[in-house]
Amino acid sequence: MINQQIDVALGNNLPESSCYERSIVAFLDILGFKNKVMQSEKDNGVIKILVDSLKICSGISTGGKKVTQGEGVERKIDFQSRFFSDSVVFFIKDSPADISHLFLVIRYLQDELWKKGLCVRGAITIGNMYWPLRENGEKDITLGNALIEAHELESTCAIYPRIVLSDKAYEYISESNCVAYPFGLLGKLKDYILKDEAGIYYMDLLHKNINRSSGEFLAEYEDDFSIRWEFEDASNLPIVIALVEKIVDDNIANSGQYIRYKYQWLEKYTKKSKNKI
Repeated sequence: MINQQIDVALGNNLPESSCYERSIVAFLDILGFKNKVMQSEKDNGVIKILVDSLKICSGISTGGKKVTQGEGVERKIDFQSRFFSDSVVFFIKDSPADISHLFLVIRYLQDELWKKGLCVRGAITIGNMYWPLRENGEKDITLGNALIEAHELESTCAIYPRIVLSDKAYEYISESNCVAYPFGLLGKLKDYILKDEAGIYYMDLLHKNINRSSGEFLAEYEDDFSIRWEFEDASNLPIVIALVEKIVDDNIANSGQYIRYKYQWLEKYTKKSKNKI
């Protein structure tokens, strides 16, 4: 199990006037980005990959936006996002009904980066975050104990190309009986979370019942963005698995031991997921 050793500096008994809100936070890091930057000095093709990848992140990472997803799923949620260097932070206010939407955004981002040959590693937790007051010009403030915890979990527990959840985040999802949709097509959200031998929870991003339409796209508006899809579109999972397999093949034999074992984990996870289809 993930050992929660980070002191909750803000506590749960916040003054009524506080701008801190109990939030669900995801801290995501693009693996191998620094190496790609070094390669780009000698290869213009790599520069294009990096620029395109940053455009994907920036498209869903503008502070203060609200997000609406899906044909027939016209639910708007308060959605804060920040993008800096090779890292992305998403956070939403504590709401069991909205967590599956956050998962959908994370899945979409990883799918798009897989197309560029890049993997995401990250962590999700729940705790206090400073909620920006847009009318006071604070839309880009990113502050809170939950962000510190998510960053620590990503750095110390994720290890592989995966997105882990803190114990309290998993318990929250399980106890709240969160539905999987729109992230998953069936069941409860906890059904799309795996647990490894060390007791660490992580998102099952290659689950066969994930809502992964071949025709989905990102639509950007003045104050919103939307991940759209048509219900009749076929699942994009076979293509996604092929992309991940190529990433493994490209990295597992041409990397040092420290990098190789990360892709060995991804190879094992991909094979298990493929066998479940």
